[in-house]
Amino acid sequence: MGDVWAVLTNPNVVYILFVIGLWATAAAIYVPGTGFLEAAALACLVLAVAGFTRLPVNVVGVLLIVVAGVLFVVDLHVQSIGITVVGAGSLVAGSVLLFPSSEGLPSLSPWAIVVMVLLSLGFAAFLLAAAVRAQGLRRKAVPEEVIGQRGVVTAPLTPVGTVQVAGELWTAFADEPLAVGEEVEVVALDGLKVRVKRVTTTKGG
Repeated sequence: MGDVWAVLTNPNVVYILFVIGLWATAAAIYVPGTGFLEAAALACLVLAVAGFTRLPVNVVGVLLIVVAGVLFVVDLHVQSIGITVVGAGSLVAGSVLLFPSSEGLPSLSPWAIVVMVLLSLGFAAFLLAAAVRAQGLRRKAVPEEVIGQRGVVTAPLTPVGTVQVAGELWTAFADEPLAVGEEVEVVALDGLKVRVKRVTTTKGG
């Protein structure tokens, strides 16, 4: 346990955990119900907060990085270059301000900031491209084509998860928990989400 605490006094490690935790949270919001993303986000953010308690932290820096994460999530739905630019600026400013420089105390490496900002922008571009592609597919599908179609659960519905219908992945929800591999039928559309129910098969007598 002492080794863990020692690592968490390194501002570079704490910063990386914090940014990864925010991105895992954003990914979990975009693709809910995987379990892995939620667990990764929770673990990284808990460790980062633990590190914050052992280091001199600028609250403004923390808030700016959180704002950057929120803006990137909003951008997945709005898809505006302006939001992307503001989010990137907020991330850079927050990273620079996060750990105030003090003599005798470890400081955040500029290289850590550069690497994490570039990786964050790359990850944001990846999620944004996936969102644009998914919305393009949704626009092609009219309710009459989707409702009534059957598919398979690919991420557990508890109650929100992911299903594959007609070769496309959809964020889905149901009135009951559904496990991976269960067959479902689309009963309604709710924006970019589908409401599904379990397909029950009856044996002929």
